[in-house]
Amino acid sequence: MPYQLGDRTLQLDVPWEHDGVQYPANWLRLSTAQDRAELGITWVDNSPTWNQKWYWGYDSDGNLIPKTYTDLKTDWIAQTKDTAYNKLQPSDYLWPKLQEENSSFSAAKTAYTASPWSTWRSTIRTECAAKVAKIEETASVGDTSPHADFGRVQALQDYIEGSSYNVWTPNPDEPAIEAEEVDDTVDTSEATDYGSAGAA
Repeated sequence: MPYQLGDRTLQLDVPWEHDGVQYPANWLRLSTAQDRAELGITWVDNSPTWNQKWYWGYDSDGNLIPKTYTDLKTDWIAQTKDTAYNKLQPSDYLWPKLQEENSSFSAAKTAYTASPWSTWRSTIRTECAAKVAKIEETASVGDTSPHADFGRVQALQDYIEGSSYNVWTPNPDEPAIEAEEVDDTVDTSEATDYGSAGAA
């Protein structure tokens, strides 16, 4: 929160010049309000900043005003499913291709199940479901005064901006990416799919 002289910012403990007069570094600290007013020096409060993805701003008491939790939750669930769909979509060709290459549905299914892409696609679906569940869990956070949605929005923000939300298993053609910490537990033992539409 600096002092201003016209369009200039005056820093504490730094000498400065005005109208041909040199002022020492300690002048601002030792001057009175009248001294500063006579020169036209004013104190300007820095405007508070906030994360506009999650909050509208501050109320008159300086409390963050959260955006509507239900809207944010709906948007992030949709975005999570879209991300999974976009990851799966380029490999949608695999199942029809195997059906064409094999003489029966059973043979095609066997070939598909043996493919590393089948395991990866099941993993992506499971990871998507786990992320959506984590998002849904934030709804259980109780009201926080003075703005009821604050606790839920903060919990959702902490998860989305945390270390695990953006971590997805790389496809078989991508190099493995090590994550520092992954909170989502993935179990692909029962997962099966033949297209990307189920991601949504």
